[in-house]
Amino acid sequence: MTFRAILYGLCLSVGVSLLSNTARYLMHSSYMAVDLMPMGNLLLFLLSVLGCAALSRWFGRRFALSSSEWITVFCMGFISALGPTYGISGYLVSIMTAPYYFATTENRWAETLHPFLPTWLIPTNEDGAITHFFEGLPPGGSIPWGAWVLPLFWWLLFICALAFAFACVAVLLHRQWADHERLVYPALTPVLEMTTGAGTGGRALPEFMKGRVFWAGFGLVTLNCGWNMISWFYPHFPTLPTSSAFYYWFARQYPPLIVFVSTVVICFSYFASLEVLFSLWFFDLLYIFEAAALNRIGIVATSPHYGAGPYTTTTYRWQTAGAFVVLVLWWLWTSRLHLREVLRKALHPDRSPLDDSRELISYRGAVVGLVVSCLYIAFWLGQVGVEVKMIALLIPAMFLITIGLAKIMADSGLIYLDPPVLAWDFSLPVFGGGGALNVSTRATYGLLSFTVDHPKGYAMPTLAHIARLGDFITGGRRRLFGGICAAFVVGVVVSTVYTIWIGYTIGAYNVQPSWLLIQEGEWQYGMTVSEIRDPRPMDRAGYGLFLAGAGAMAFLNAMRYRFVRWPFHPVGFALSGTMFARRESITLLVAWLIKLVMLKTGGVAFYRRSKPFFVGMLIGFILAVVAGLIIDALWFPGQGHIVHQWY
Repeated sequence: MTFRAILYGLCLSVGVSLLSNTARYLMHSSYMAVDLMPMGNLLLFLLSVLGCAALSRWFGRRFALSSSEWITVFCMGFISALGPTYGISGYLVSIMTAPYYFATTENRWAETLHPFLPTWLIPTNEDGAITHFFEGLPPGGSIPWGAWVLPLFWWLLFICALAFAFACVAVLLHRQWADHERLVYPALTPVLEMTTGAGTGGRALPEFMKGRVFWAGFGLVTLNCGWNMISWFYPHFPTLPTSSAFYYWFARQYPPLIVFVSTVVICFSYFASLEVLFSLWFFDLLYIFEAAALNRIGIVATSPHYGAGPYTTTTYRWQTAGAFVVLVLWWLWTSRLHLREVLRKALHPDRSPLDDSRELISYRGAVVGLVVSCLYIAFWLGQVGVEVKMIALLIPAMFLITIGLAKIMADSGLIYLDPPVLAWDFSLPVFGGGGALNVSTRATYGLLSFTVDHPKGYAMPTLAHIARLGDFITGGRRRLFGGICAAFVVGVVVSTVYTIWIGYTIGAYNVQPSWLLIQEGEWQYGMTVSEIRDPRPMDRAGYGLFLAGAGAMAFLNAMRYRFVRWPFHPVGFALSGTMFARRESITLLVAWLIKLVMLKTGGVAFYRRSKPFFVGMLIGFILAVVAGLIIDALWFPGQGHIVHQWY
């Protein structure tokens, strides 16, 4: 762990923030921060490795970084990618700007919503501060930073408290997952190949970029992407069917089978176990037929494509939610002995043989940090207007869901994940619906949509994987924790300030896609106002579906622990019907078939020798994204094309 690694990691963090916002808001190109293994970080990290390998070959080994240094750099870029666009800043700016600008006489937000909005969190439209954000500054105007400073300060404190709480939880659970349960963290396999094989100056390319197997995977992807890029210049040129999804409908009232093969998902999920890959696909197929059966008997089970919808509707997702909750509670129960030892180490370090020297922070620091962070989170929520009984349930629900997402990613390698329900929607049915809560609590729904209710689990999956990467650093893990804390703050601040600057410079209405900066905030507050005026009750059938999912998950867990050859992994059922699981099911089927054939024909040794092929595919895909950005910047400014996408 060196000073230059920390310094370069901070520079990379700034670059990830600027690149991610520029690519989406100005160039309208590939998504850089939409998944749990952000492309913006992978892209800049790979270019850094390539650059240092060439410099060390030509000018000496002083330009070669050690594997520990590269892991540090990657981790800092990894955590900073939570800041831009679909991480924090896009949602944050949209939530801060929407309530006053979109208020009209017809929607009656001024009388229904505004009295409950904390003035210290939402900048008002005084002197046109918000109008100019959406419509651009008038000639000679200057950005009214004064209207933003105080709200951003209080938001940043809350955002950092949440992230620190998740970091503490990641440290407390790390040894249980990595040592006791021996999770393989499939998404980190290509990352470790890049960090440990970055090169020492012996050749102009990194060590991991060699061998016919690597170049076969690299060539396959670059040929595919390069072929499709020709159509950017010649629209009638035929493209390969790997750049978009299509839907196959079995019959009326059946959710469609979503046919989409994602190269980047295969590159990470291929390293997961066969039972995980098979189960994720199998339970998506089961979802299609079960949802159709529910629809046919009069229960509105799904939206057109997913098991989603408002919690007042009897939807399939409540069955999945019951399964998800039981699975996470079971995981926590199996961790009870480890957590008891951790608590003993934190309270009485001399009485516990547990060694926490390999952790990012000590167990005592993690326990104290978690308690203090949770107290501040509860206090902040109370100041916003959330009543005590909702706070008492909302915070545990948030940890339950984010821990589940983090462990599922560590077990499956899925880089696109979303839970069946979010913390707010999970908490409301416990009280019987929104009618059991006061108006100020219901009014906070829009404010919390990207923090305790973040659809990607906020920072928990990222921090769990950073804790695992820390195991491969030879020393200075505590300095790594300081580095990732600094990188997180840099990522959030730089991306948020840059987003505000873009809005005032060109007008947010000219930023595409418009959904994040414009429609997200308007939609969230529209839902909030609906909840204030007409609190949604919980349909009793939803409780039935929840209990059915919980019972089915208990059965799956029992069978898995009772029979060694039980083929169904409970993770598949815990995600069935969720948006990203539906999108990835065919990709996971392809990964499962490839891995199954390799293991059956060549055995474990042949499977291990195939690893460079998929690393080569990933490197080829990342460089194809780089090529796409360069082509868009030179020939299609403002009219970019998407190479890396989630749909």
